[in-house]
Order: sequence, then structure tokens, then C-alpha cells
Amino acid sequence: MSQNVTPPMPGYEPEQPQKRHRTVLIAAAASAAAAVIAAAVTASLVRGGSIEADAAPTVTVTVTATPAPEADAAEAEDASSPTGPTPYRIGDKADNGGAIVKIAKVVESDSITLAGTEEKAGDGAKYVTLKTVVTNETKASMDLTCSLPIVNALIDDQARRFDTIDELDEVAGNPECNAQLQPGFEDEMQFVYRVPKDANVAQWEFYEYDLEAEPVPTLVDLT
Repeated sequence: MSQNVTPPMPGYEPEQPQKRHRTVLIAAAASAAAAVIAAAVTASLVRGGSIEADAAPTVTVTVTATPAPEADAAEAEDASSPTGPTPYRIGDKADNGGAIVKIAKVVESDSITLAGTEEKAGDGAKYVTLKTVVTNETKASMDLTCSLPIVNALIDDQARRFDTIDELDEVAGNPECNAQLQPGFEDEMQFVYRVPKDANVAQWEFYEYDLEAEPVPTLVDLT
């Protein structure tokens, strides 16, 4: 039996099946979906801190400490010289305006001798005697006991200030009243104070009496 086969017409290609196109579309769709899912996961991880962002550059600041300049020799010498509030001590020649006083000794006692008679300090009191040598380097004479060539005060550790007794000229060994210490000479002088029994003396202050100048006291440390 013979079969009738119809030959293809010129310029006509038989229709190809659509299966391959469907496969390509499905693959493209799957790839796009995977990309969307990956982007969503990445964003979620970034928000959650699982993926670290690029670290900001670290800035290093170096601070160089500049040491304070050392005091020169002159400043060091000045610092060690007596320029503070208590520059002098017992045994030093403390000066003020030409009056130079060297305290040799500080004596505390219950009584002193005045005009040849023992004078007691009394209950709750004592005498403090500063045994000194005074040198007159001013331009005039000094009456150490009956005048005010040297204004002074005894100061205790509570900052209380005490005046000398009135009868300095009657203290045994002191210059007589109106005995004038001439410029360029020195004499022994005892400054006597009556203070409370429990007072702890700390400083002695003095300055030369001068109506024409503002007083700047000199301090002597008695501790």
C-alpha cells in the first residue's frame, strides 16, 4: 500500500513546540525570585547587625606633655632665701628699716625680776622673755625701753597678739629709760610678755617706727 506524503511548501518551516520557551521563562522567573529573596535577606542581616559595615577609620590623637620650664639658678636662690611670711628663725639677724634684731633665746617663766624685785605672772599666766641683741643701722638714735623705735608683738599659734609689759626699763639687764642706742652700735635687749599659761608662742613681729613710711612687719619663727 502506498502512502501519500505531502511535501512541505517552499519557505515554510514546520511549527516548533513551545516547551523550550516555557522552560526559559520559568528559569528566568526563578532567578529573579532568588535575587529578590537574597536582597531581602541581606537587608535583614544588615539591620540586625549580622553583617558589619565598613569600620570608620580610627583617628589617633597624640598629646605631647610639655614640662614646665625649670626655674633658673637666680629664681631657685630667691625661692630659698627668706621671702615668705616667716623668713627668719631664732639666731638669725632679722632686719627692718635699719633695725636689726637677733633673738638669741626664748624663755618661759612664772616670774621675772623687775627693779630688783621678783614679779610673779599670777594664776593662769606666764612670762615669755625674748633675749635679743639689737643693732641700730638707722640714721638716728634709739630709745629701746621708754620709746617706740621698734614696734613689736608676740603671736601664738591661735594668731593672738600680745604686747610687751610696760616696765621694760625695769627688767634686769635692759637699757635704762632714755638710754639712746646710737647709730652703728648694738645692745642687749629683753622683750617681755605676759601671756596665758597654755599659750604656744609661734612668731615674733617687729618693724621700725617711722611715721613717713608704711610699715612692713618682719616675722621671726619661734617654733
